Amino acid sequence: MRYLITFLLVAGSVISCVAAAQDAPSPAEPVSAAPSPAEPAPAVSGPAVPAPAAPAPTEPLFAPPLFDDKALQELREETLRDLEQYWKAEGPEEAAPNAIELTLPQAVQTALRQNPQVLITQSDVDVARAQAGQARAQLYPQVSVQDSYVYVEGAESPFGGLGFLSGILGMETSKTFRRDQLSIKQTLYSGGQIASAVRASRFLAESQEWQRQAKLNDLEYQTKQAYYDALLAHAMIRVAQESVVTFERHLADTQQMFDVGLVSQFEVLRARTEVSARQSNWVAAKNAERLALVNLRRILAVPQDQPLRLTSSIEIVPLKESLEDLLAEAEQARPELLALNKGINAAGQNVRAAKGRYLPQAAASAEYQNVDKGGMTQPDGWTLALGGQWEVFSGGRRKHQVGEARARETGLINQRDDLTRLIELDVRQAYIQMQDALAKVMEERATVVFAREGLRLAQLRFQEGVGTQVEILDAELALSGAESSLIRAMRDYAVAHASLEKATGRSWFPDTSALNEEAGPEAPAKDSEPKPPRPAPAESTAAPRNGQVPAPQQAR
Repeated sequence: MRYLITFLLVAGSVISCVAAAQDAPSPAEPVSAAPSPAEPAPAVSGPAVPAPAAPAPTEPLFAPPLFDDKALQELREETLRDLEQYWKAEGPEEAAPNAIELTLPQAVQTALRQNPQVLITQSDVDVARAQAGQARAQLYPQVSVQDSYVYVEGAESPFGGLGFLSGILGMETSKTFRRDQLSIKQTLYSGGQIASAVRASRFLAESQEWQRQAKLNDLEYQTKQAYYDALLAHAMIRVAQESVVTFERHLADTQQMFDVGLVSQFEVLRARTEVSARQSNWVAAKNAERLALVNLRRILAVPQDQPLRLTSSIEIVPLKESLEDLLAEAEQARPELLALNKGINAAGQNVRAAKGRYLPQAAASAEYQNVDKGGMTQPDGWTLALGGQWEVFSGGRRKHQVGEARARETGLINQRDDLTRLIELDVRQAYIQMQDALAKVMEERATVVFAREGLRLAQLRFQEGVGTQVEILDAELALSGAESSLIRAMRDYAVAHASLEKATGRSWFPDTSALNEEAGPEAPAKDSEPKPPRPAPAESTAAPRNGQVPAPQQAR
């Protein structure tokens, strides 16, 4: 144990010296030293010249080595190779004959197809589309048909004996008669109110489409996080299981040494205590995996008794875009921002509709009537009408309606400014989290290398007779802890990468449905915004082996 600690201390000193040497300034680049407070600057005659302002400190971004594709590729391959035993090992649930094999893209597609949140968002979109259709219906003629039977008490002919003349003159009446009516009404001019209402409803429907995409992106992120959590919990079970095996072997060795009188009973009790603690950690790891799978099944909307076999592994996906490019992409592709822009457009149309109340309105109508025995008093035939209406004074009501519409539009504009800052915060936060997680991955990867070397030295010392089994046990525990930390760091990096994809508005399987399919001729083409392109997942999206989950399509 003493030699292992000495080796780790020496290795840490060497790393510190190398880091200090890299941070030291190069001799070819002299650094100007600041004047000492004890040496005042010489007095200069003449007017005082203001000192040049110091440049504003810039926020450090990723160091260039972290963007090196070759270095990241090597780190990814070495890490996956070292941790392959934790990803490939199968437990009782994975080995079940009815277990569903799911890659990460398949899990995302399954959630986007079966989760109830998707159905809820689709219902909201359908409501918005129906409201847009209702507003658009006001542009077309309104046709109605009416058929009625009328009974009028005392409606006999008042001409007595001259009733035959009333029949000739068409004035014959009856207590009961039938009336058939056909009415057609068409608004000719409404001051722009109807057209503005149609455009506003269409903008609101498109806004609901983008809100749906935002919820789908959030569901995609939840699926990725739940999948990574399940992989982490599965790997932690393997780490805990290896720790139990190690301490059980140490307990067996200690018991043999106690039987021959080399150690005391205290060493045996301490070994048993360590085994119990490691077994407790194993049980906790298995419970954590059960909870992670319960959450994953909830998101996938599959039965809780359905076994799952997760075939993907946590990988290191390189990030090639700069922070400025990611911020620009988020500003152009974030669904929440696009939905709010559509809402602002709708609010602008509401302002125009409110102003249209100041203008006159005109309408035309045509009515056909057929009255049984109506005679001259209720003749059959068409009645045409053309009329207009202009509300000259409303007591200030229209003025305040316009003010209300403008205030709503201003409120949405201010909300967009706040949302833009929040989106920038999301992107920067995810970017920093990726930077921190990647640094931890590199650090823990180096720790694993040191721990393996320490285990090799401990085993070599034990073979040469100068070491003890306790040193090997400590080295194995150090390696197990380093691998656990590396797995957690990889999970944090993967979750941060998924968070960055959500923050920038990216999606593996974007919703390609467009409201413009139901837009009429009045919908200008310039108002429709195409969906931004999305990167496709790198993994295969083959159908699950046992068929419990339908095969995901390439595009939703």
